[in-house]
Amino acid sequence: MTSTVQQLIDDNLAVLRQGVALVSALDSAQFTENAPALALSGVGPHLRHVVDFYQRLLAAVERTELGPNEVPEVDYDARERDPRVEIDPEYATAVLRTTIERLQRAASIDRVRNDAALRVRSDGSPWVPSNVSRELQSLVSHTVHHYALIAVAVRSGGGDPGSEFGVAPSTIRYWAQQAEAKRASETCAR
Repeated sequence: MTSTVQQLIDDNLAVLRQGVALVSALDSAQFTENAPALALSGVGPHLRHVVDFYQRLLAAVERTELGPNEVPEVDYDARERDPRVEIDPEYATAVLRTTIERLQRAASIDRVRNDAALRVRSDGSPWVPSNVSRELQSLVSHTVHHYALIAVAVRSGGGDPGSEFGVAPSTIRYWAQQAEAKRASETCAR
């Protein structure tokens, strides 16, 4: 597997695990409460939307009936939109955990390891060429974007999603590097 694909899988797993941790820390009311600051959208609908996108990519890369020259198609418009994910935090947590397990297993699929070509469409667009790494990169960005909105919803309800929730993995790594550099600088100054 290319190191790029593995890094992107790791980043996606990290953000999905953040979702599990957050939902596990919320009570049912916090999970289902709509946030006026977000045009009446709360944690559940954003989380469901995120999971839907992972499910579409995973369904495409997991397909075993494709011939060697067939390109898997990722149709983000064909999302399941399971309403239970929006209203039941325990169910949402289970769906997130299943998504994590599927993504971990997907790392061993040849088309994932080899960063295979894909065909993708969303928002009624025509099919466009892509590949596994590009879609994994897109999912990290998409998830972080929705997590940032979830963080607003949680904070508007008086909760604390944590300082890293809704922050890109690359930013979290940068913060860690900066903190380490500061510690090293302070140690040298002594």
